[in-house]
Amino acid sequence: MANLHIGYIIDWDQRRWYAVKGPPKLLPDGEGKEINVLKRHIDQLARNVHSITVDDEGLLISVSTDPEEDPTLVTHFPRFATAPSLHDCSTVKVSSLTEVDRLGPGVDLMNYAESSTVERKVVFKYSMISQWRRQIWAEMHLLKSLPRHPNLIPLDSVVLDDVESRVLGFTTTYIPGGTLDENRDLIFRFEWLQQLTATVDFLNLDLGIVHQDIAPRNLVIDPETNKIRLFDFDRAARTGCPGCIPERSDIRGLVCTLYELITHNEQIWQVPFEERDPATMQNLEWPVERRLDGDISLFRSHLNAWVQRRTEACEAGNMQGFKTSVTPDIPPPSPIVTGYNEVALPIYETAIVRRRTDAMRLKQHIVPWERPPQNLINYSK
Repeated sequence: MANLHIGYIIDWDQRRWYAVKGPPKLLPDGEGKEINVLKRHIDQLARNVHSITVDDEGLLISVSTDPEEDPTLVTHFPRFATAPSLHDCSTVKVSSLTEVDRLGPGVDLMNYAESSTVERKVVFKYSMISQWRRQIWAEMHLLKSLPRHPNLIPLDSVVLDDVESRVLGFTTTYIPGGTLDENRDLIFRFEWLQQLTATVDFLNLDLGIVHQDIAPRNLVIDPETNKIRLFDFDRAARTGCPGCIPERSDIRGLVCTLYELITHNEQIWQVPFEERDPATMQNLEWPVERRLDGDISLFRSHLNAWVQRRTEACEAGNMQGFKTSVTPDIPPPSPIVTGYNEVALPIYETAIVRRRTDAMRLKQHIVPWERPPQNLINYSK
């Protein structure tokens, strides 16, 4: 087939890269139709397949296991020894973590054996692609900086590669029971709203940190303490620093969160964040679809008073004056010899990303991310 379009897809379940080839009519640029084509055939593919070619109907014509067609990109992970900002953190080798579930792209639930008789569950966040590398690094350092707090989920450990002790990601404490987004039948308690507003005040006003993604999916109730706990700081930023977006303020996020929790109306999250207006939402009627432990007027009165107080604090400039804390740069890769020039002198290069085939030729260590599909795993063993 001539004039093939080629799209590159990551299967997050198996953590594998595929090239999908087909006619432009079937796979037009920029529409992402390669994903559905790959879904159609992926269960039939051997684990050493790198690329597939389909016809006008999306039917499989051929597959390739040629390493030269392997689209996998490998990302630089810094050695722990070159990251002094993490040297006061607990560490765990990735081989010590046993998969329990897959929670989403780059997020797994793991068992960790603290001793021969004690196991506990942790959430492992990582980035196998360069686009998320800085985000994971920044979140790890921000979590590391947080003081212990009953309503925040802290950093647990830095996760290291077994061969070269490279920093792959981090773990956080796992709180069982599911998020408030998943537990719609749970009676929402007024004290949890009070705890949440106090926690946001602590982050914003005491620490100068804005979470920027407060939502029911990022809130859990700790079954041991019966307290609400906030997690997922991958969009968080320090006040006044790059990445801190006024339209993502935690005031807006908390108003939207309480609105969804009480009304079960998720449409607010379909509105672009810069267009979500807390004042408009506060003036709407809130049909009560969730059981509450008090009258809705109690919840709304507390929310309205809190929003007013926080808005006045922002207007008075009380969100300024925090000591700037800069996330350290990710340590760069060491130069490696990639060839020799015409006078036999070595050519050195550094690269954040390389094709896996090139990394293998250069005898670089490659983190083995690939794994079997989840539907073939028996977690009960």
